[in-house]
Amino acid sequence: MMRKGIVIGAGRDAIHTIKKAREQGIYVVALDGNPEAEGLKYADEGIVVDISNLERVREEVKKVQPDFTIPIPIGRYLSTMGYINDTFHFAGASYQATKVSTDKYTFHEILNREGLRNIQACLVNKKANVQDMSIPYPAILKPRYGSGSRDVFFLNSKDELIKAFQVVKELEEDFILEQAAEGEEYSIDGAVFDGKLQITLLRKKIITPLPVRQPIASFAEKDSGLYNRVNEFMQKVVEALQYNNCLINADLIINEDEIFVIEAAPRPSGHNLHNVFVPLATNVDIAEEYIKFLCGKTFNFVAKKIENIEIRFFDFENVIAKHVPACDEITDGLGDNLIVWNCNIKEGEYLGKVVNGHYIMGRGFFIVKGDSEQDLIQKSNWVLSQFNMEQKGVEA
Repeated sequence: MMRKGIVIGAGRDAIHTIKKAREQGIYVVALDGNPEAEGLKYADEGIVVDISNLERVREEVKKVQPDFTIPIPIGRYLSTMGYINDTFHFAGASYQATKVSTDKYTFHEILNREGLRNIQACLVNKKANVQDMSIPYPAILKPRYGSGSRDVFFLNSKDELIKAFQVVKELEEDFILEQAAEGEEYSIDGAVFDGKLQITLLRKKIITPLPVRQPIASFAEKDSGLYNRVNEFMQKVVEALQYNNCLINADLIINEDEIFVIEAAPRPSGHNLHNVFVPLATNVDIAEEYIKFLCGKTFNFVAKKIENIEIRFFDFENVIAKHVPACDEITDGLGDNLIVWNCNIKEGEYLGKVVNGHYIMGRGFFIVKGDSEQDLIQKSNWVLSQFNMEQKGVEA
């Protein structure tokens, strides 16, 4: 009998997982509140339902009678998947684990209590008295719920906090104010089975300046000592967050003395990382391997070899594209060092300030291979230099 799986959320980032599930003979039902969601047309069946409404989703899932949920990259409503897992006794992340991962304040409180997030943080809303808040600076003020770089403030003083609060208090939501950590930013992709963390890939990132902190490049990390250090720390984190039999994606800041976890979630990474970059770097497709787990097949999340590659996004700001190179032009210069070319920029298009992930990811990306991190940076900078961009006035 054909197995049936559901995908909660059917945006562009869900397409890869839907395809992989269908390749393994699974009948896929995708649920999304947007009837135009791109993933719906790739599923065997699409259901338009508000995925923030737990009871409505439960009713639809009961009609479908699936065998399991299949995790995809999603933000705040990841908790809907956890709720369905608990309600129907499916394998995968629990409701509690997904709720904690989408609530930055509770996430901080749990890890801080366990000694795994050693910074100060406090809750801020329109009723808060920020005059009495005492926290070391620099600090970051960001929404309690959701993901991405929306409404993030990087603050150097109490005066800047008071100024930012004038904006925040007009918004009908909670914020978290936390001490800023210093170091280089990384991410991990992997899974947790029987309580044990398995890291598939550790990625070092280049990010835009604060407050946006939007990743514009990722490198496949090969340092085994750093893997061991991260694995030891993150094993404690997944235990504290009660992750089990699930995928994991986490953002970290690492310095010589400590590892700081920015956020974590029991789901795959988005932005063409889990579906394109991680498989190319490790020869492990974590979506495919997790589907094997759900089907009771043999699976593997540990890379036998890590390739020295970089994914780079087009972070041009406040320019008009006068010339966009074709793939052949880039290949002429890089040869087989160009692994993937996916550029959606059109000549004559205006590219404004990078303000969040959605804004930059729609432009596309490319992947190059090289001998070292510095070699990769040189190659990707050369690629960007092949664009002819006309500078325009800076956006407010």
